[in-house]
Amino acid sequence: MTAVSPNSGPPAGGTSVTITGMNFTGATAVKFGSTAATSFSVNSATSITATSPRRTGTVDVTVTTPNGTSATSAADQFTYGQVSTTTSLSSSQNPSSFGQSVTFTAKVTGSSPTGTVTLFDGGAQIGTATLANGAATFTTSSLAVGSHSLTAKYGGGANNAVSTSSALTQTVNVPADSIKLREMQVAVTPMVAQISGQAIAGAIDNAIDVGFSGNPPAFTPNGGGFTYYFDADPQAQRSASDQDSVNRFLASPNGSGKRVDDDFSALGYTGNGSMVTKAPPPAAAPSRDWLAWIDFRGTDFDRSTFGSDLKGEQINTVAGLTRKLSPDLLVGVLAGYEHFDYSSQAFNGVLKGDGWTTGTYLGWRLTQQIRFDAAAAWSDIFVNDAAGTASGNFTGHRWLTTGGVTGTYGWQSFVLEPSARIYALWEHENSYTDSLGTLQADRNFETGRASGGMKVSYPFSWSSAVNLAPYVGLYGDYYFSRDDALAAGLTTVPLLQGWSTRATGGVAATFGSGAQLAAGGEYGGIGGNTHIWTWRVRGSVPF
Repeated sequence: MTAVSPNSGPPAGGTSVTITGMNFTGATAVKFGSTAATSFSVNSATSITATSPRRTGTVDVTVTTPNGTSATSAADQFTYGQVSTTTSLSSSQNPSSFGQSVTFTAKVTGSSPTGTVTLFDGGAQIGTATLANGAATFTTSSLAVGSHSLTAKYGGGANNAVSTSSALTQTVNVPADSIKLREMQVAVTPMVAQISGQAIAGAIDNAIDVGFSGNPPAFTPNGGGFTYYFDADPQAQRSASDQDSVNRFLASPNGSGKRVDDDFSALGYTGNGSMVTKAPPPAAAPSRDWLAWIDFRGTDFDRSTFGSDLKGEQINTVAGLTRKLSPDLLVGVLAGYEHFDYSSQAFNGVLKGDGWTTGTYLGWRLTQQIRFDAAAAWSDIFVNDAAGTASGNFTGHRWLTTGGVTGTYGWQSFVLEPSARIYALWEHENSYTDSLGTLQADRNFETGRASGGMKVSYPFSWSSAVNLAPYVGLYGDYYFSRDDALAAGLTTVPLLQGWSTRATGGVAATFGSGAQLAAGGEYGGIGGNTHIWTWRVRGSVPF
């Protein structure tokens, strides 16, 4: 009869086991099942100490003496336990980019471990693999952007205990092309907004300018210069001394013909210094209080600062209708369309899209020389963006407010028109998920321009039916911007910010029918890193 203590041990063996019984003197063998003990010693006739061999499961311990082998019973059974294991986890690429394939390797040490290992992302199971030579691998490309706490859990086996690895922090970054896509968006859309703001503000300025001119005058050549016919409206008649002191001409800050007084404007001159001839008032002409107008603007944009080779083209069309409520007050409505197409080799990107605008404006003539105007407009935009392998579409909207003061003064044969203007835009762009699966967050930015300067025009009669007014202008501009995308850490895109100079030039034509047509150009960004070439054509018809 034998009994063992302890009655369990690891499958690797090596456990010291005490065997108790009778008649152990002269024992020749001790076996654990069919396997001999690694070693044993007879302590006495009733006690043997043995070292367990490598085995698994539950076995009977037997002792062989000259008298024979002990019988088996429940008391002599010895159970081999499980070996403790360790599990480790490693990554083939850390950090990785979103969508990139990453292989995770779990290694288990123990007594020839077999079975499966399960991979967890936080508390969520994301994969299972079978051990081969003590290792299991998992490959995935579906981890979301951000940090992930990954663990591998070995499920254990007949001889090996369960174990779990320490946490591995896997960082998944935004793909490089998704970052460039965002940079392209942040770099371009403020330019689109600025150029559209300039186009709308300029179109409104022109519409108010022409709206106050009433029925455009007709010139008739005479021997000493030309004759100018005033309206027959008695409220607007002024004395000859008033005309001489004001000495005003047809012109406007944007190059169109205008009359700052409803009843007279545009004095001519001759080389011999003869005065303007006032013709007898014709029969009262019907008042033309409505003005339909349209303004086309094309822009070439270039930014040559380090890290940004942004170039683009943009077309803005704005049309409207003006209603003159009184000689010194008018209102109007407008609608506009914009199309833009920009590219950058630095971002390997292209951004293009369209926009639609509606708005309203007001003009108020404070004195015969000074007028004030204000306007507000709303735009919806639709954009396609691409950079490298990333692409996406997004929508947005913007608000525009603008206001300014313009003066008109005669000097010799010229018209001087100083002005101060400001406009501001607020744009919101909706979030979207790009083609690489990156969520591009929604975005808000503000931008605008304050400017001041002077335009000089030289009106003259081209023929009995056509009056021309060539003009040049020079303005100082201050651009201001704020962008929450830059505040969030995207700092590689420069803001349109600071001082620059802008030069304008062109010619306006007024026809005897009252229609007007003007064409000109503008070069902005003088002294800065951003350069904007613009051409404009605009026309209006009173009725």
